[in-house]
Formats: sequence, structure tokens, C-alpha cells
Amino acid sequence: MPSTSQKKRSARRGQAGFSLIELMIALILGLIVVAAAGGVFISNKRVYNATETLGRVQEHGRVAFELMSRDIREAGGNPCGTMTPPINMMTVGTNAYWTRFNDGITGYDGGTAAPGTATGTGVAQRVAGTDAVDIFSAAGGGIRVTSHPNPSAELDVTSTGDIVVGDILLVCNVGRAFIFQVTGLPGVGTKIGHNSGAGLNCSSRFTLPVPADPEDTNGCDNPDNNANSYCFTPAAGGGTCGEDSGVPAYVARATSTQWYVGNNARGGQSLYRAVLANRGATNVPNTVLSRVEVVEGVEDMTIGYLEAGEADYGNAASVADWSRVIAVRLSLDLEGAAGALSAREIQGTDGNAIGRTITHVVALRNRENML
Repeated sequence: MPSTSQKKRSARRGQAGFSLIELMIALILGLIVVAAAGGVFISNKRVYNATETLGRVQEHGRVAFELMSRDIREAGGNPCGTMTPPINMMTVGTNAYWTRFNDGITGYDGGTAAPGTATGTGVAQRVAGTDAVDIFSAAGGGIRVTSHPNPSAELDVTSTGDIVVGDILLVCNVGRAFIFQVTGLPGVGTKIGHNSGAGLNCSSRFTLPVPADPEDTNGCDNPDNNANSYCFTPAAGGGTCGEDSGVPAYVARATSTQWYVGNNARGGQSLYRAVLANRGATNVPNTVLSRVEVVEGVEDMTIGYLEAGEADYGNAASVADWSRVIAVRLSLDLEGAAGALSAREIQGTDGNAIGRTITHVVALRNRENML
């Protein structure tokens, strides 16, 4: 019968560990499994980064086209209909936006300066070589003219809303429309003044242009006299206006919107929307633009314009008559922008940022009768 010491030696032999070769084989197999799992994780992360970046690029494109399309569709519009071209009652030479209001839209190729926006490397300045576009329309129209029987410097209205002195407005009916600057609000929410001398208005009256007459000292071709004046409501028993009408008339804010590619504050490029901010100004409102960064990662914008009767789109320099532009083709070069993802995570296999060129066509709603 085995002794106690023999039993202990036999137990120790049964508990022998792995050999060095066995440990090395196990370690190698473990490293292979870990490497495979790591490779799958890294591959999935790259796919996620690429998908996330492309998703953001496409979302930026969708937002850019949606907002630009809203402005472009309304180019040249006013609450009284597109068949009523406005008469500009403001002085010529200091209001470049309003002298082109009847065009509805005006584009600028990469090498052409855009009014009110400097080209350079500063924040919100336009990037050299990129296209830009100005869009003109009259927004609103909920304010109705209640009385204007004589060629006075005041309009009686249902309300002045949020209008302030210095605003550029449009007053119109189905037959006539005038662009003017507000010089005063003499009534308690019921009167809008449009005097001359204090602002940019040529005349205290709404007057009709006479091409045969020379321009006056203000640069206007609208003679300031009763025979040439217009009233939006007829006077009882006859008034002193040369022409009047009893059809409803409305007041709306004349707007000018500019779209361009500019430098953002993060060292990249973005699409900007600039709106004329003339509130409270009484002299040169067309030089002050309120700028908003819309989407980032926009490297370039190319704009083509289709005129009525033409077979294809052309650049801004090729447009013969802006009032006959019926559609706009927008092309944006978008790149992934570092935000939640780092710069390396937004890069493709070539080491460059993932990007796409997206094109969108917009028809001008107010020019549909020309299609």
C-alpha cells in the first residue's frame, strides 16, 4: 500500500502546468483574435465616419437649397402681382439695390464685385472666385391703404405694424407700384410719411416718370407736380392728382437678399445670406447688410441663369435682360467640416475631406407666365 509521501508526489505530478510552447501558441492565438476584433472595430468606425460625414454634407446641401430656393422663387414678386413693375421714387446713384428692383434678380460671376459685400479673407467676406446673387422682392402686404385722395406726403393705412422711419417700402395696386423711403410716422399707427429732402425720396408725391423730361437735381425723372402725380384713392368732387384709382392698394416692405460664399470664424468657408438692414437709416441704406451664416463646408458656388427663349443656362455675364430670367441653376461644392468629428475622421482614402458637388434648379414663380 503506497505511503503518504508517495501519494503527495503522485498528486503533484497530476497538477503539472502548460509548457512554454503551449503558452506562446495560446498568446499568439489570442493576439490574432484581438487583432481581428480591432480591425473590425476600426473598419466599422471608418464606415461610420464616412457615412456621418456624407450625411452632414447632404443635409447641408438640402438646407442650403431649401432656403435659397425660397428667396429665388419670390424674385420680383409684390403683393399686387408681377404685372405691376414698381416706379422707383428714390434718388439715383445712392441706392443701387432699388434701381435694379424691377430686375428681380441680379447675379455676379466670380470675378465681379457684389454691392455691399467685400471680397477678401476676413470673416463673412466673400471668397474670391465664387459666384453671388442678389434677389429683390416685396414681403408682406397685410397693410392696406385706407385713404390717399391727394398728392400729399402721407398715406393713411390700416396699421403701420413694425415699420420704422428709414424703412424702404413698396405701395401698390393692380395698376401702379412705387418704391419709397419712410420719413415719418405722424399718426398713431395709421399714417406713413414719404416726404422729400429728409431722406432718399425724389418727391413728396408719388409721380409718374416722363422719359422726355431731363432728370432734376435729385437725379429723378419724375417731375414733382400735380399733373404728373398719382393718388391711390380718388378725391370726392375731384382732386389735384393727374391719375388715381379706387382699387385696393397695399403696403409691403421692399427687401434685397444676397447669397454668397464667405469665410467663417473657424478657418473654413460657409454659405452666407445677407439682407439689407436699412432700419432707421436716412441716407445710404444700401451699404449695410445683416449677414447670417447658413451652412458650413461650402467651398464653391456656381450659378447659371436661363432667360426666356434661350436653350441653355449661362453665367451672369451672358444675361442680356435680368427681368427675363425664368430659372436659376445652383451648383454647390460641399466638403465635410470638422465639428463632432476630427479633421482626419472626415477624410477619404485619398487623404482629402469627403465632399460632393450638388446641383439644383429653381424656377422663378413670379416669371411662370414667361415659361
